[in-house]
Amino acid sequence: MRIIALTILCLLAALPLAAQEETLKQRADKLVERIEQRPDKVWDYAFALRNMAQGDNRDTMVAYFEATLEHKSDHVRMAAAQLTLAMGRAELAYEVLGALLESEHSAVVEGAAAMITREMPDDDELVERIRDRWETSDKLATGARVALSEALLTLEGDDLALEQLREFLTSSDHELMGRAALVLSERGHAREVAQRLASLAREPGDIGRLARISGEVNKIDIAIEDHKSGKVKRKDKLIEVEIRAIRKHYADDFFVYNEKQQELSGENLVDNACRGMALATDRYGSYMTRAEIDEMNQDQEGRYVGIGAHVSQGEDGLINIDQPIYEGPAYAVGVRTGDKLVGILGPDGTRIDLTKVKLDEGVRYVRGPEGSTAVIFVKRRGVEGELKFEIPRRMVKVDTALEEMLPGDVGYVRLTRFGANSDVDMKESLESLRRRGMKYLILDLRGNGGGQLSTVVAIADMLLPKGKVISSTGGRWGDWKGKQRPFTSEGGDFTEIPLVCLIDGESASGSEMLSGALKDNNRAVLIGRPSFGKGIGQSFFSVDESGNTRILKCTVFSYYLPSGVSIDRYEGEGGVTPHILTKPDLLEPWQVYAIDKLRKSKRLVDYLDEHYRGEKKASMMRLASFDALDVTAWPEFDKFYGSLNTRLAKDDVRRELRFALRTRVQDDRGAEFTQNYQEDPTLLRGVDELLKKAGKDARQIAEYKAVMK
Repeated sequence: MRIIALTILCLLAALPLAAQEETLKQRADKLVERIEQRPDKVWDYAFALRNMAQGDNRDTMVAYFEATLEHKSDHVRMAAAQLTLAMGRAELAYEVLGALLESEHSAVVEGAAAMITREMPDDDELVERIRDRWETSDKLATGARVALSEALLTLEGDDLALEQLREFLTSSDHELMGRAALVLSERGHAREVAQRLASLAREPGDIGRLARISGEVNKIDIAIEDHKSGKVKRKDKLIEVEIRAIRKHYADDFFVYNEKQQELSGENLVDNACRGMALATDRYGSYMTRAEIDEMNQDQEGRYVGIGAHVSQGEDGLINIDQPIYEGPAYAVGVRTGDKLVGILGPDGTRIDLTKVKLDEGVRYVRGPEGSTAVIFVKRRGVEGELKFEIPRRMVKVDTALEEMLPGDVGYVRLTRFGANSDVDMKESLESLRRRGMKYLILDLRGNGGGQLSTVVAIADMLLPKGKVISSTGGRWGDWKGKQRPFTSEGGDFTEIPLVCLIDGESASGSEMLSGALKDNNRAVLIGRPSFGKGIGQSFFSVDESGNTRILKCTVFSYYLPSGVSIDRYEGEGGVTPHILTKPDLLEPWQVYAIDKLRKSKRLVDYLDEHYRGEKKASMMRLASFDALDVTAWPEFDKFYGSLNTRLAKDDVRRELRFALRTRVQDDRGAEFTQNYQEDPTLLRGVDELLKKAGKDARQIAEYKAVMK
């Protein structure tokens, strides 16, 4: 009887386990289906699958990965091969990778070749299959051609593959040239491509970032080689020895860090050594002194004590007032955009010449304690001599959520960052728009590089219904060890309003968490370009005994979208992909040159000096807000255009005129232009999608009809 009862108990205990395995398989099947539907996101979903192979689930998932090696989709088989390799089943994976080299998809060939290169198998047949595919790779995409050449070079030291990569360096295909340079640098030919890498490192985009990383890796490799060769010998207290050597032999008594002169002291040198150590972990690590911490906190809070002006260093070396903060004291006393800062009275009342100082040094002179007065001297176009302003230094708040009502009851908010007060700014903007009759909302996260996690969650609460998952997080150490804590929405007052979210390649971190949550919860239509791809977060730790005078910023967690996907760049993939992709309106090189020439000629300034005054001023201000892309709306435009003798189209000149005019109008009205929808195709697409979902035609509204193409 006891044996029968025990058997029944065992059977009952097995039922939940079988159900659990079935649920696990269902989740895995859904991710595999997503790979078939979105092969461009294969590595994101592969990463999610790998996260499922933890603890008691490992053996079940390993068997699943092996079974998936026979899937009909090349992209799924490639992901399965990568996962099988990760689980230690190399031989099965190699057989599939060899077959995938014959795929018609260039991305699959590239992925297979890259995995073989990384694993370096001792398999002559596999190497031969790579060689066969390499010899017929002319019609493959750039990445696949480079990956095959790299595989042969790495596995066989093949001279023909090396020569092929060198030929790619002369290609007119910029991506092909860039990738070849990166491979040659990584494979022991760094000096040969050093100049190309230095040039690539100055460019934006993925190749530019990889070139910068490659340059730093090369420095480390050289240092290791020097150490192995005996040029540098490790000693106890290495940093102290190096500091003594530098201070004894260095040519000057200062060095330059972040464009600032630093005294050649032991403290400053140790600080720089710590900065290098922080950056050795990843590009988001940093080490900060008290002054840098205070500056970061001011930026995060959107508040600082000063005169209230955005400044930059001009080509003439002078400090330009790019734009006064319109709620700040500098604007109140008369400082305007375009003024050049040339002098300031020091604490003792003597004048300090600012015409030859660096920007940071000039800013330090201008800043001071709250309640004190800055006496500055500026030069202004069209004014003889200098202007003197006495400006009280006070707390200046920078609004991070800029709102405006667009035609058709469309509310628009541009969120510039996720600072300490950005959730308050956002709520105020949304409530203001609702009072003005907002029926639809566009949230613009383009150029928003992120910020504080708590602020992201607070803003997500405003837009997502209660209980919806915003994100989950996890790490390996400390407070984050093993944590997979989901953040769920508390619900807010704007969860029902039709919503479009705009993103681009500069939308990072918090912007990606928010936009990804809106997308995965089907809360918003995302429009624009794929985001940056930063799916990790940092925390701050005091690393000195005196208390918070030195802070380490260190990566401590990864985060995942509600779908379980990480958007961090993984083998070249990453970021949040919009529902609707828009392409940048790129100019031809001659157009860039012609526009720059027009701006520097001051012809735009002369035109505005003539027409932006007197009775014409009011009508010109209206053109700054909206001109319907109509050159005939501008006074004497044809006469002005004819005098320019330019290849630029009339509309190009009109657009440049309007940009210059908007700067003047901002100063006159004391308020920044939040957006420029008539020149912004992505924003117009957002308006179109919102009204279309409401059963309306945006082109029935006069303003949109005039500017929608």
